[in-house]
Amino acid sequence: MRRLGAICASVVVITTVLGGWLGGRVLAREDRLEDHVRLFSGMLAAIEREYVSEVKSDRLISSSINEMLRTLDPHSRFLEPRENTYLQERQRGSYHGLGISVVSVEGNITVVAPFEGTPAHRLGIRAGDIISRIDGVDARGMNLEDAVRKLKGPKGTSVRVTIVRQGYDTPLEFTVIRDEIPLHSVPYDFMVTPTTGYIRLTDFNETTACRGSDPPTCERELERALGRLSEQGARSIILDIRDNPGGLLDQALAVANLILPKGKLIVFTRGRTKRDETDFVTEGPGRFADVPLVLLVSRHSASASEIVAGAVQDHDRGLTVGERTFGKGLVQTVMPLRSGRGYALALTTARYYTPSGRLIQREYASTALEDYFSPTRRSECGENLGEAQYTDAGRRVFGGDGIGPDFCVAPEASPKILSYLDARRAFFDFSMRYENGDDENGRVSSAGERPDNASERIMKIHADFEVDEAVFLQFRDFLREREIRFDEEELEEHREALSRRILEEVLRQVFGEGLARRRTLQWDPQVQKALEVMPLSEQLLKSPKEYIADRAIASSP
Repeated sequence: MRRLGAICASVVVITTVLGGWLGGRVLAREDRLEDHVRLFSGMLAAIEREYVSEVKSDRLISSSINEMLRTLDPHSRFLEPRENTYLQERQRGSYHGLGISVVSVEGNITVVAPFEGTPAHRLGIRAGDIISRIDGVDARGMNLEDAVRKLKGPKGTSVRVTIVRQGYDTPLEFTVIRDEIPLHSVPYDFMVTPTTGYIRLTDFNETTACRGSDPPTCERELERALGRLSEQGARSIILDIRDNPGGLLDQALAVANLILPKGKLIVFTRGRTKRDETDFVTEGPGRFADVPLVLLVSRHSASASEIVAGAVQDHDRGLTVGERTFGKGLVQTVMPLRSGRGYALALTTARYYTPSGRLIQREYASTALEDYFSPTRRSECGENLGEAQYTDAGRRVFGGDGIGPDFCVAPEASPKILSYLDARRAFFDFSMRYENGDDENGRVSSAGERPDNASERIMKIHADFEVDEAVFLQFRDFLREREIRFDEEELEEHREALSRRILEEVLRQVFGEGLARRRTLQWDPQVQKALEVMPLSEQLLKSPKEYIADRAIASSP
C-alpha cells in the first residue's frame, strides 16, 4: 500500500498543479473535485488489492490520464519523461533513430511524417503508415513512450518494423539502420530555373530562422538559403512546406517576418481567458517581402506550416499550390508537472486564426484523425466547410478545414510495386552498389570491399546519370539475385516509375538529397504548377486588384 500512497500523492500533485492553473474555477468546485479524487483513489486501491494479476499502478495512472485527455481533443497529451525528452530533442537538436514523427491514434503507432533524407524516408516509410510490430513485438496498444524507446537506439544498429499501409493486403517489413537525425529544417535549396529558387522547409525548429530577440547579424538556415539563392540570381522563390508537421510557434513567426512587410498580422489566438488572446504582428521590414513567392502545401502540412500559409494567402503575399492542409490550429501549452520525474502536460488552451479571421482547425466530428493520414482521403481541395472571409485585396477564402490552396494539384500516384520493393530495401541496396564503387556487372566482392579504383568508378556516376536499358536490366538481375519475387509484366508496366525511383536513390547515395531532388522535380506536378503560376504570383504581389480582375475575366463563361 506504500506504493499506492505514493501514486495517490502523485494524483494529488497533478490535480494541485491543474488547480493552481485554473485558479478560481477549480476552487469553486473544490468539494466535487475532492469527491472525484477519492473515487479514483478507491478504484486504484481495489484494483491493486483484488485484481486477478499483479498490475503496475503507474501504468494504470498513465492510461487513465490518457483516456481523460482523449475526451478533449487528439492533441492534448500526457507526456511521459521519454516522450517529453523526445519533444525537446526535436525542437532543439539531434538524436539517433529512424527519422520519423509518430503519434498514437486509437492505440496504433502512426507515422505523422518521415523527416526528409533520414533512414525511414530513404526506405519509403510514409505518413499514415501504422507500425504494427517493432522487432517482432506487437506494437498495437503499445504506449507511445515505449514505442519511441524501441525505435530509437545507437547509431548503426538496426530495428525491424512491420508496417500496415492502407490499400495493401499484407503488412510490409522494413529493416531500418538507425542514424543520427540532425533535423535540419532546410535540408537543401537550389535554382530550379535561371531566375527561380527552390527551398525545402521540413520543420519549424530552433535552426529555422532568426527571431526578433536575436542579434541583427543572426542568420539561420532559411536566411542563408534565401541569401544563397539571391546571389545565384533568384528573382522568385518556391517554398516547399509539403508534409511539414509544424513545430515552434516563434519559428513560424520568424519565417513570416522574413517574407511579409512590417506591421502585418500573422496569426491570432483566442481561448477561454483574456490571457489566451494574442495577436502576432510582423516586427521587421521583411528582408524578402518583395520577392514573388509560391508555397507548396500538402494534406500533411500542419500547425506552423498552416500559420505561414494562411498569412501569405490572407495578405495576398503569394500563391499556394498543392492540397488542402491538415487543419491543426490548436494551441498546446506544455506544462511541466511537479512530480519530480519529468512528466508534462501538453494541453490545448487556445485556437489559431489567420489574419482574415479564418479558423485553421478542422472539425474532428466529421473526420477521424486517422482518416487524415489515409492515402484515400480527398487529395483535391474538398468542399469549403467554413465561413467565407476575404484577403486584403478582396479574394474570398474559407476556414475551418485547414488552408485551401489557390491552385489544387494532386500529387503523382505511386504504384504498389514501389512500396513492395521499398519494404525489401531493393532500391536502397541496389543504389549502394554504385555508391560503393560497383563494377561493370553490377557486383561487388563477396566481402563487400571496394576495388582499388573505387574512386574512379564512383566518378563515372555523373550528375546527369540516367537509368538506361542496361541499368534497368541490372536492377532486374539484382532482384533475382536477392530472391525478391516480382511479376515481369508488372515490372514492365511500371518501368518508368521504377526507373525514376532507381535514379533518385542512386543520385541520393552518390551526391546527396539535394541533387536527387533537383533531378526529380521535373516529374513533380505540383512543382511544375508552381513554376507555371509564378508570373501570377508576381502580378498578385505588385498589383493584387489587377490579378483579381484578370482571374475574374478568365473564369467567366
